[in-house]
Amino acid sequence: MPAKIAIGLLVVLAISTASGGAEPIAKIPDADFDRLLKAIKPQPDESPWREIPWLTDVTEARRKASAEDKPIVILTAADGSPLSRT
Repeated sequence: MPAKIAIGLLVVLAISTASGGAEPIAKIPDADFDRLLKAIKPQPDESPWREIPWLTDVTEARRKASAEDKPIVILTAADGSPLSRT
């Protein structure tokens, strides 16, 4: 099976390099850079969840939630590790 994957990757690589006639990406003009940067940067109050003092210790979070009679939210990654930490 690993040999098939290696061959497949080589084929994809060969095809992608053979079609290499793509035009290079144009440089952003200096006059437009600040305007574009301002447009793509997160704006104030755009992501209020970032302002929440999240806890990364589940035990501490459970104690605090219980003491304050509040619910608890647990974010996990697809592999089950909290906050994508393995």
